[in-house]
Amino acid sequence: MKTCCRLLFLIALLVASMETAWSAPVHAPRVRINSGIVEGMPFGSDGRSGAFLGLPYAVAPTGALRWAPPHAVKAWQGIRAAKALGPSCPQQPERYPHFWQVTVAALGGDPSAVPPLGPTSEDCLFLNVWTSNLAGRSKQPVLVWIHGAGLSASRGGDEAALLAKSGAVIVTVNFRLGILGFLAHPALSKESPHNSSGNYGLLDQIEALRWVHQNIAAFGGDPNRVTVFGNSAGAGAVLYLLSSPLARGLIHSAILQSISGAGPILNLSSAESAGQQMFKDLVPSDGDQVTAMRAANVDVLLARNDAAPVGPIEDGWVVSNLGKGPLPQIPLIIGANSNEFANLALLFPGRVPKTREGYREMVQQLGPPFADQLLATNQASSDESVPAVASKYLTDRDYVCASRYIAGKSEGRTWLYLLSAATAVTPQGEQLGAFHGADLRLLFNLDFGLPEGPGALRVGEIMRRYWVQFAATGNPNAKGLPEWPRYHDSRQERQYLLLADSIRAVATDDTGTCAVLDEAWDAIPTEKTTRPRSLIEVIAARNRSK
Repeated sequence: MKTCCRLLFLIALLVASMETAWSAPVHAPRVRINSGIVEGMPFGSDGRSGAFLGLPYAVAPTGALRWAPPHAVKAWQGIRAAKALGPSCPQQPERYPHFWQVTVAALGGDPSAVPPLGPTSEDCLFLNVWTSNLAGRSKQPVLVWIHGAGLSASRGGDEAALLAKSGAVIVTVNFRLGILGFLAHPALSKESPHNSSGNYGLLDQIEALRWVHQNIAAFGGDPNRVTVFGNSAGAGAVLYLLSSPLARGLIHSAILQSISGAGPILNLSSAESAGQQMFKDLVPSDGDQVTAMRAANVDVLLARNDAAPVGPIEDGWVVSNLGKGPLPQIPLIIGANSNEFANLALLFPGRVPKTREGYREMVQQLGPPFADQLLATNQASSDESVPAVASKYLTDRDYVCASRYIAGKSEGRTWLYLLSAATAVTPQGEQLGAFHGADLRLLFNLDFGLPEGPGALRVGEIMRRYWVQFAATGNPNAKGLPEWPRYHDSRQERQYLLLADSIRAVATDDTGTCAVLDEAWDAIPTEKTTRPRSLIEVIAARNRSK
């Protein structure tokens, strides 16, 4: 009897201890990095996952550091809380949510479902880390997200966090934007030992990658398997980083989503002149313009954002190899969405011609004989049909065919995709199809209160698996996934992956719009010019210099 009672007591004690263990709160995770100890938040309930938000990777770029390369953050004593996103870099507040508000409304949703940007500050050089591998002995691949929005808006937020549950350590980054991130000026160049100014946003991204290289192992990430990925202007930034000697050894593979071949690349001297002209009214003609610029209120600067030439500058230091030699020989995924201008036409109506004559003039910019070939196969029968035909042409020229062209000029292992899945189960969503940003809605499972069909959910899940597998191995293919052939493969014709309701490999069309554009871009004459060159012009010149 005593033995039986003792056994029941032990069982009751065991059950009580298990209940206590089950109900015990998951402790806030702590990690020691180069600058000190940080305490994040649990990311799930397994005790191995954590979100570390608002981690400084450089000191505030204010005062004398406004328009200066980033300076590494100083060490702190004690434990630093890392439980909230840092403020976004200064920007015109309506720009970032406006893109999604217009898009959500066009999809038939409620634009008020788009969250606001939140607070901004010049003290904004923060990054965020999500990991499910804090206690892991083996290290996971790392995915570093570079946001888009024209390098003049948005932030590194929590959009990519979902990928951490798929087996990668995720990093999102804030970097200086617009006039604060890309202003060139002769006096600023004179301050630089490299005679450079204007690429501060890119320098921030490179500093963040150095931080990743030095610290990511503490979060369970592998510093030797870092994939940088971005969308739109963020994808362009990734390509500039790949060409920069300052980022050498920090990037091991890259994913370029909806990169625009029309993105401008500036000449340093013309960018300096534009910066000098912009601030003439701030100081007398004999005054110290840079001192006045650094003392100016940030709102005064933002009011000049639209006049500022925003983009990478060929300065011979940060961006020095973009137009020389082959693309870097690292694994690359590149692709576009099939209807990019469906919402871009609403956001930038001036870019889309409204008449047949305006459409003809736009296509004829290619010059003979290529314009005639395209006009013969891409006709607009009336002025009413022009917006749809022109939007399709602009989608092909600036995104779909540009991605194919860049993929064709790459030297490393390359995989090309085209996303055509509709992302919202609404009549408007079916009509818009794969608009600009549709890849983000699927990859990051962005909700915005819009219904998603099972096809879109499946495409998003498969994209996440491809992206993480690619970061892990340099190849997106894995057991259970549709086979994705390399774009460069001498054993077969070039193929891309179609991300649609049916995911499959498709052979490239050697007779359509992209084939004509390939020939037109290959024929672009090499010239010395001070005007901004498009990314496609630079890639074409690079190919001839090999």
